[in-house]
Amino acid sequence: MRITTNMMYDRSVSSLMNTTERLNKASTQLDTGERFTTASEDPAAMAQKLNLTTAISRYQQYNTNGGLLQSSLTLEETTLDSLYTSMSSAYSKVQQAINGTNDSTDLDTLASELEQLQSQMLDLMNTKDASGQYIFSGNQTQTPAVGLDGNGQYQFQGDSGQRFTQVSATVQIAANDSGASLFQNVALPRSATASTGTAAVSSQGQFDSFYRSNYDPATPANNVYSVTTVAGSPDQYEIRNAGGTLLQSGDYTQNEDITFNGLTLNPGVAAGSSSTFSLDAPESDNVLNTLSDMISALRDGSVSTEQLKSLAAKTEGHLTNTQTSINTTLGRIGGRLNNLDTIMTSNDELKTLSKTAKANVSEIDLYEAATNVTQETNALSMAQQAYSMISKTTLFDYI
Repeated sequence: MRITTNMMYDRSVSSLMNTTERLNKASTQLDTGERFTTASEDPAAMAQKLNLTTAISRYQQYNTNGGLLQSSLTLEETTLDSLYTSMSSAYSKVQQAINGTNDSTDLDTLASELEQLQSQMLDLMNTKDASGQYIFSGNQTQTPAVGLDGNGQYQFQGDSGQRFTQVSATVQIAANDSGASLFQNVALPRSATASTGTAAVSSQGQFDSFYRSNYDPATPANNVYSVTTVAGSPDQYEIRNAGGTLLQSGDYTQNEDITFNGLTLNPGVAAGSSSTFSLDAPESDNVLNTLSDMISALRDGSVSTEQLKSLAAKTEGHLTNTQTSINTTLGRIGGRLNNLDTIMTSNDELKTLSKTAKANVSEIDLYEAATNVTQETNALSMAQQAYSMISKTTLFDYI
């Protein structure tokens, strides 16, 4: 085979170029830590790298969402804690109003204090987040949750919508709770009405239990109970339901109270007469309206002691029911926060695993990269020396 001078030059230059290319690649790998930079270098590995990069970004976004959700739920939790505390203070003021030692000045002072607490509660119900959205207005985030209507009644102005935040590929967590169920549609204390005399609730809890078991919303006639008195020695009474079933009986004295399932009944009739009492239809309202009634009564000198006690009992019951609603919601928020912590921890772990997998696929070992640079540097040096020797080779060197 005949080796020409051009062939020697071409092969030497080709060797220099190839060695330089390998050195540049090794240097780039050392500088970037990446095994490859284009899909053509390793198509399968590049596809894996892109998928893992997407997964890492997704886990990062989920945790960003989770951080915002955590702030939102913490704000709601803090607000509801404050609202609960304000209601406890209001409950205490209502109890003070019926202790029997207050004069008109004391009652007016208590009314002013309840008014201030009512204002605090309204502010808390209309709490905004950092972006200026009302947190209890459902999806109507630009509308205050509670406001006064044309009749001077506090009404919920939002909707019952609930927003959800995506915190993992398969999990969404509620980011808010609507004030509609929290403090607007809260049950007023259940009550009863007597046809003659009085039917007052003496033990709300006991009566509520009886009410839940016996109230018939479909057939109002079933909510009417008879109190029949029979003359004798002594006189007797019988309480029967609409079906005629005897529920309770005992000695009867006119104008003396009868205790029945949390009710204090006083028919006020002579023995030998009958009367009835009925379970009132359930009602719900915003506790702020009940407080308004209590405040007005405290400032009205014509309200009797019995009327004030009755209204106080209603107010206390409504405050208690609203606090129960708040407590239930606080429990749900706590569960969401615990769930969120678990999911965010899982996201961090999955992100770390994805980063490790991505590194195994696309990143080069630094020791290996440094070794490759050294090898290719030496190879380039040798190629340069060889080229230098070849470039001096002529026929005159052998004459």
